Amino acid sequence: MTEEHPQSGVDSLRAIWAAGQEPQPPVPWYRRLTGKQIGLTVGTVAALGLVVLGVAATSEVEQRRIAMPAEFAGLPRVAEAQDLAQLHAQWEAENAKRYVPRNIEVVAYGQPGATGLEEAELLAIGLSGSVPDAAEAATRMLGGYSPAGVSTLRDGTEVTDLQTFDPGPLGGAIACARLQDTDRELPVCAWADGSTLGSLTDGTATLTLEALAARTRELRAQAEHRV
Repeated sequence: MTEEHPQSGVDSLRAIWAAGQEPQPPVPWYRRLTGKQIGLTVGTVAALGLVVLGVAATSEVEQRRIAMPAEFAGLPRVAEAQDLAQLHAQWEAENAKRYVPRNIEVVAYGQPGATGLEEAELLAIGLSGSVPDAAEAATRMLGGYSPAGVSTLRDGTEVTDLQTFDPGPLGGAIACARLQDTDRELPVCAWADGSTLGSLTDGTATLTLEALAARTRELRAQAEHRV
C-alpha cells in the first residue's frame, strides 16, 4: 500500500492543524538504501523529521550555531561521498521551510581513509534553529514514550529502551534509545535545546546508551558555538 502524505501548501497545513494532527515530511530517501547505511541514517533523518514545529526564539534563549569538529572521539571525518551529500541535501530540502534553520551539518566519523556512510563509525547531524520545547523534541526524535516500552519511528523502525540522560552544562535535553537494524540494535542519542537539535548514531553498535550519552555531551561541547 502506498503511504500517503499531506500535500504542501498553507491550506493543507491549516487542515492538518485543525484536525489536531502534525504535518509529516515526505518519505525520506534512506528507504532506498540497504544494510549499514539504513542503520546509520534511520535514527537521524526519520527521527529528526518528528521534531515539533519551531517558532521564533525569544531573546531569553541563548543562540548557538552548529559547527561540527574536524575530529571527534579520536576519529577524523570520513571523506565526503554521494550518500553524505545526498543525506544533507534531502534533509534540508524536506525540512528547511518547517524549521527555518540557520545551518545544518551532516558529518560522519571513521578510521583514517574511510569514505562515506558505509565506512563510518559515528554519524552526527546537527541543526541551528528554533526549538520551543527541548524535552519533548529530544524524546519525540526517537519515537516518543510508550507505556509498552517499545515505540516506532514513522517509517516503522522499532525503538526500544528509550531513556533520558543528564544534558550537561549546555542544558536542554538528551534522550537515547536503540533502533532495530536488521540483525542488530543501533544506539542513538538525540539532543535539543532552545536553538539547536541533533543526533549521534553509533554505527558500530558497541556503545552502551550511557556511553553514547556521554559522547553526545562531548559532541555538543565541541559543536555548539555562541552567536
